[in-house]
Amino acid sequence: MTSHWSEYWKLGHVTSFGTDFKENYTGQLKDIWSNVFSQFSMGFKVLDVATGNGALPLLIQDYFSKLSVVGEVKGVDYADINLVPLANTHTNKNVVIELLGNTPVELLPFSDSEFDTVISQFGIEYSDICTSMPEVLRVLKDNGKFHAVIHHENSVIVLYNSKLLSFLERPEIESIMFSLNKISLDMGRMTDRQDLIRIKSCEKCEKSRSEINRLLSTLASYDEKSLCESEFLNYINEFFKSGLFWSIGKKMDYLAFVNRQLAVYRLRLTELVAASRSIEDMNSFREYLEPRGIKELMVENVVSSTGDIFAWYVSFSK
Repeated sequence: MTSHWSEYWKLGHVTSFGTDFKENYTGQLKDIWSNVFSQFSMGFKVLDVATGNGALPLLIQDYFSKLSVVGEVKGVDYADINLVPLANTHTNKNVVIELLGNTPVELLPFSDSEFDTVISQFGIEYSDICTSMPEVLRVLKDNGKFHAVIHHENSVIVLYNSKLLSFLERPEIESIMFSLNKISLDMGRMTDRQDLIRIKSCEKCEKSRSEINRLLSTLASYDEKSLCESEFLNYINEFFKSGLFWSIGKKMDYLAFVNRQLAVYRLRLTELVAASRSIEDMNSFREYLEPRGIKELMVENVVSSTGDIFAWYVSFSK
């Protein structure tokens, strides 16, 4: 699981939704966490599991930016972490942030009862709950709090990404990538406008270009919104607008990069959909937790102002 998420975090995203929450979580998600953060006291010590590039630690820092409360946040993630977003935005020195990559929640490198609070945003559901929750309970102090926002199988997030995944699995995408490779070779070396005139009279090049346009029209008819939001169209535009005069080798490297990004995207979406939890799953989660001495267990839907299900919210005290 880690390699494609490591590739994703390496691109500098703060959240797991790329451009949907480009800077950090906003709106209702931010409101949920602001309510949680308001319960932190002086000298708080928090663990964020499946932290990614530190979205929640950075939200905590921002929340306390105008307050004199001092605290510490540690974030762990199974994948490699890109520390650049943290370095660029970590300005509140009262909140010390430490992020640890290659650290599964099923095997936390911390002492017993080390943290006041454990939090997770669209993360802990990716883990093996039967192994990760005992670790969470182990590192949580008595009367410590746990808060998590978890993917809901009927949420607008999961339904949207399921649709996007179906789009990315369309055979036309692979056919377009094949045609782009073919036209790169058929165009040959491109250096000036005379070469543009030359390729317009190249029967093989025109055939590939027409095939690409036909396939794009098919994809647009299937799901125009996903075509735009998947970045696939941007990749193609980059190839034809900026890449025509690249060397053949650079064109091939770029197309290999695009193929990798599409493969990573499919894997992430597949895991997101698989990690989403049904009502039955959450009832089982509740049954798992209740005999373990926890208190104030809450499992509820997060519902948007328009009535759409957004996520599950889980909290309890040890």
